[in-house]
Amino acid sequence: MNAASQGWVKFLCCSKIRQTANTPQTTALPRPLPPPHTQPCPAGTQPFVTWWQTRGVAQVCAVLSSLLSLSTLRGEAWEPRVDTMVDLLDVDPLKQLGSVEQRLASLEEQVAQTARALHWIVRALRDSGFGSEADVPTLAPQKAAEEPDEEAGSRRKAEELGDGYHINARHLPYPDSPVSRFPVPNEKVPWETEFPIYDPPCYTAATDPTGDALEPRSKISYNAVDGLTDRQSFHGAYAVQEGLPLNPMGRTGLRGRGSLRYFGPNHQLHPVITQWRRNQDGAICRQSGRKMLEVLVLKRPRWEHWALPGGSREPGETLPRKLKQVLGQACWLPFENLLRQGTEVYKGYVDDPRNTDNAWIETVAVSVHFQDQQDVELTRLNSDLQVGDPGMSIQWQVVDRRIPLYGNQKPILQRAATLFGAHY
Repeated sequence: MNAASQGWVKFLCCSKIRQTANTPQTTALPRPLPPPHTQPCPAGTQPFVTWWQTRGVAQVCAVLSSLLSLSTLRGEAWEPRVDTMVDLLDVDPLKQLGSVEQRLASLEEQVAQTARALHWIVRALRDSGFGSEADVPTLAPQKAAEEPDEEAGSRRKAEELGDGYHINARHLPYPDSPVSRFPVPNEKVPWETEFPIYDPPCYTAATDPTGDALEPRSKISYNAVDGLTDRQSFHGAYAVQEGLPLNPMGRTGLRGRGSLRYFGPNHQLHPVITQWRRNQDGAICRQSGRKMLEVLVLKRPRWEHWALPGGSREPGETLPRKLKQVLGQACWLPFENLLRQGTEVYKGYVDDPRNTDNAWIETVAVSVHFQDQQDVELTRLNSDLQVGDPGMSIQWQVVDRRIPLYGNQKPILQRAATLFGAHY
């Protein structure tokens, strides 16, 4: 209700009061229109709260005038009732706005799911001109936007468990290269499924990330500890075809080693270093009744998101190279002891965009938690944090499902939070 309408309501009401004041009390009192039903509302306005929502301003003013006539003759105050009714009329546009926002949110979800459906069609056409309907995404019902809690819960569940197939490992453009993968739809990921037209390009970087020469393929021993290199998979024995190992999670659309260091599994370590989030008084912060954690993360300028301070380890080494870059050398040995005392929260395949049909990443994630903010090791860790790379940033971030962390590391972080019954 705009200012002009408010003015007319008060003007009409006041005019009616003046007319009533000059009218003898023997005059028959106007009867207010009966409302269809009533509900709890502010005192003095109970008969009209639900009724005015379905009537125009003119009808509301007429009924208000009747009410004010009664109030004046009874010697009751009329101004508070006028103000109350004006305020109630003002709520109507807000309710309309909320309804519009809800419908827009529902439309946005429909558009997003339609885009996913079109994406599936394109992939099916690229496959062989035909596609299975097994995984065609269905559009959400209109009421989906009205159930945010259920939608968020299902999204978190999907984030934690995945859909059974690697996603990042099938992104068409391969990172830091001009190579594009052969498109692989979900139903063609398993090696057991026939895919006659599957003809992925082959890509192996000229040198591995450390600058060493390529390893001679003829001397590789798969499914075993090959010298200092562990080529065993956490998922059991993997197949070897034409002298090359096959990714245990299925096709990726690219053959070769890519930019990874080894054919077969490339083992990594990801420490999940956490502490309780505290306020200025030192009390642990809570959200939804659960304690809140902070996790140590790092980021380089070319990275899109933050990441856990882990990565590949040199043969025979305990700590990853990236972790050594952020820890002072004096802290290496104490942190190795902390890792031994930590709790393993994940061991297995990592859905990484660098994975190929013949090389992939597997990791062990270990939770290292500091319970006490006065912990000597925590104090040492904070004092020894350094940046070997001038472009690298290090910081503690609040553990939450909205944390800007790489997607393939979020399930690891969620497991660490679950371990302590903390908020995520």
